Amino acid sequence: MPVDLSNSTAEDLFQRALDSLENRQYQQCIALIQAAMELDRQEGSPASRMKYLSYLGLALTLSLGRSEEGQKMCEQAAGREFYDADLFCNLGIVSLRNRRKKPAFDAFRKGLTLKPRHRRILEELDRYEQREAPVISALPRQHFLNVMAGKLRWRLRGLFRRDPLADD
Repeated sequence: MPVDLSNSTAEDLFQRALDSLENRQYQQCIALIQAAMELDRQEGSPASRMKYLSYLGLALTLSLGRSEEGQKMCEQAAGREFYDADLFCNLGIVSLRNRRKKPAFDAFRKGLTLKPRHRRILEELDRYEQREAPVISALPRQHFLNVMAGKLRWRLRGLFRRDPLADD
């Protein structure tokens, strides 16, 4: 998808990309971020590169469902700019998408240490950290039957749920 670069700065393109991401127009978001990165490269200003890389990884993962490439981009960005809570938020979301719960919650917690009231991280934690009651309440949560029934319940819900992260 060609992106109109006339009279646009890299930051303008990035803001348009964020709007596209919010509207779930992932391919447009990816094209806009790539254009912003190219414009940034031409101008020689590396200040926003990790932020762009993180959001590109997020958009790739959201558009593809699961993406190792998106995971690596988010990990690289959060590793280099370890002071930006948004990058840890993106890493957490991408990790959840790639079914990596522990790294996801670690990323969310790191983001919260940087910005304790980060709205998006708090929303994600509220959505995923709530544990349901055991399927068989007469048995302990760790009992084999509860563990297996809980996994079955989770998989069945996954079949009927369109997109667990789509309610952004």
